[in-house]
Amino acid sequence: METFINLGVSVLATNLIKITVNRTRPADRYPDEIFVNSPTHNQSFPSGHTSLAFATATTLSMQYHKWYITVPAYAWAASVGYSRMYLGKHYPTDVLAGAAVGIGTAYVGHWFNQKLFKKHYLTSQSHD
Repeated sequence: METFINLGVSVLATNLIKITVNRTRPADRYPDEIFVNSPTHNQSFPSGHTSLAFATATTLSMQYHKWYITVPAYAWAASVGYSRMYLGKHYPTDVLAGAAVGIGTAYVGHWFNQKLFKKHYLTSQSHD
């Protein structure tokens, strides 16, 4: 349940920031440059794919506390961010902001879940 709440909060926060900032994508701003994808004419900042990837990686790392889950999860999230720049969809600052939003919303969602489902967290921690 926590994963879905964290991802939902991440999507909501990302879309609110995108609407507020309204930054043009690199492929839209520089149409004569060589990009893998064609222009899309929608907002760039922050990267929604990167936000979701880092929210997922952070949620997994908070739930499992194992290096063999955390390291690949963050490597995957970083590769998602790199792919967004490679495709011409985002600037590096879009990806960094997306990572920050994803990590931040995962922590906020985790805190919210602990408060909302306090009894569940207390019983699950006693079994670890």
